Amino acid sequence: MDLAWLEARALRYVARWESSAARVASLLEGKILERCEASGESPDRVLEMIPALVTRLVERGYVDDHHFAANTLERQRHRCGSTAQIRARLMAKGIPESLIGGLLAEEAPETEIRAAWKLARRRRLGPYCGDPAERQRLRDRHLGVLCRQGFDPDTARQIVDADEIRAFEA
Repeated sequence: MDLAWLEARALRYVARWESSAARVASLLEGKILERCEASGESPDRVLEMIPALVTRLVERGYVDDHHFAANTLERQRHRCGSTAQIRARLMAKGIPESLIGGLLAEEAPETEIRAAWKLARRRRLGPYCGDPAERQRLRDRHLGVLCRQGFDPDTARQIVDADEIRAFEA
């Protein structure tokens, strides 16, 4: 096991999947430990090569945390993701908090409420429920759906208790 073996694994991964630098480093560490466990080799020497290899991948443009985070943010917003949910997902992928905060700060102020309205439409919550009696009976359940998706309780109440559908929710 040498640098060429390690680099081949890294290149194969980044050629196929967009990823963060932290995720690539984690994947390489796992591959090394797996192989060393099977072969009885010591992983120490190869593990030390990971930071330099990941740095080279970043310098070459194969790994770009900003691009990865921006694409993930866009995909999650399209899927009705809340800011809290998106922040947690990006942090789990190894994106630095400063980068996450910067990307979220660039969004329009109404982005969060739009995502909540979109989720309400998709899941038939609040004003999308139809029957007023059914809507009242399911109010707490509708609030729970929005809150479990990471929307704050005030936003959830605003949508579930709305008398009419907001014009910008699409």
